[in-house]
Amino acid sequence: MKNTLKTSIILLMLAATMTACKEERKAEQTDSTIPVKIISSAALTQSQPVETSGLLGSENEANLSFKVGGIIREVLVKEGDRVRKGQLLATLNATEFAAQMAQAEENFLKTKRDAQRTQNLYRDSVNTKEQLENSLTALNVAEKQLEIVRFNLSQAKIFATTDGVVIQKLKNAGELVEGGAPVLFISSTSNKDWVIKCGLTDKDWTKLKGGEKADIVFDAYPQTFSGSIASLSQGSDAGSGLYQAEIRLNKQPAKLANGLFAKVSIYPKQKTEMISVPVDALIEGESDSAFVFVASGGKALKKQVKIAFLEGEKAFILSGIDAGAKIIREGSAYLADGSAIKIVQ
Repeated sequence: MKNTLKTSIILLMLAATMTACKEERKAEQTDSTIPVKIISSAALTQSQPVETSGLLGSENEANLSFKVGGIIREVLVKEGDRVRKGQLLATLNATEFAAQMAQAEENFLKTKRDAQRTQNLYRDSVNTKEQLENSLTALNVAEKQLEIVRFNLSQAKIFATTDGVVIQKLKNAGELVEGGAPVLFISSTSNKDWVIKCGLTDKDWTKLKGGEKADIVFDAYPQTFSGSIASLSQGSDAGSGLYQAEIRLNKQPAKLANGLFAKVSIYPKQKTEMISVPVDALIEGESDSAFVFVASGGKALKKQVKIAFLEGEKAFILSGIDAGAKIIREGSAYLADGSAIKIVQ
């Protein structure tokens, strides 16, 4: 009797233990939701910046050359030298030009004497009016030829066109150069003349009107500088196919040099409706496309979005989600499309 009672008690205890284990397993199986944290997306009107890069240069710079060809007599400056406007920089050997000048002067004097003699004979009715007119024409031609030679002689020297610095010396004394071939490249160093010269695609060019604000970052300086578009070309470059924009800095660093590399963000005046979400909510990003998980009806829905640009910790979305959507910010690494979720604080 006692053994039977003892056996019954043991069986009851085993049954209770098995029931408890089944209930615990059942509870574990039913609690398959993934905890997540959410944030609401915000609608705003924002300018989509035009991203480009360029080199610092002067608005007032020039490739200086001789008008006529010849042998360079001397170059009076070297790269890095500071120059003043009107300063003599280089000269050609003037031997040939001096001879041409003397020849033109002699020809002019002879033609002048011939014209005077013809005029006297015309008054004496010896020469005809046609002969007189021809002599006067020859005199005018000789005078113009003398002016040309004088002008060419004056162009056998190169003078600085602005206060600035010699960026490049392309020719040396003793070299034979053709007329118009660059000899010196000089650039103004005046603060008001510094601009960043950038190239724009036709798509970006159409967004700009001129005068737009810009943020500038130089590799040489840690801070961000502000500026605006000073000029916007109305034609593309034949070589690159890009449209040139010049960005003038509002406040300049203490030390600038021609050729500094800069990254530029230009903000068009026309604004676009966008959605703002945290950058860490984006997954599987590629180019301007990415995915986010949206909480809806206790499930995580995977949505593809088109990214306009990133700024700090925010991503600006052009399409794919609506304003006010509950974006899953934490826990998305464990989700798949349609996963059951529970929102935690």
